[in-house]
Amino acid sequence: MLTVAPVAQTPVHLIAPPDETAIARHAGILALYIDEQGEVRQVTADDSSVLPPAFEQAAREAFMAARFAPGQLDGLPVKSRVRVEVVFDNTPQQ
Repeated sequence: MLTVAPVAQTPVHLIAPPDETAIARHAGILALYIDEQGEVRQVTADDSSVLPPAFEQAAREAFMAARFAPGQLDGLPVKSRVRVEVVFDNTPQQ
């Protein structure tokens, strides 16, 4: 158990693939593997994730470019795994 969870140093902006213009909502769970320096080393889709491949790749690229304050255990930076839900939604608001 971490005593301090990793925190993104800037907002992570997810941008839908440019050729995906259909009105739809896509959501999935990704696991981020963050090292002691706060760099995302790997992003994997959860087994139950149903993101279409182009959206999964867009999310993967966004998180790989992000910097985090690393997770800590008793005041020391450590490697960590964080699960995040990603949502691409361009459906009309009601």
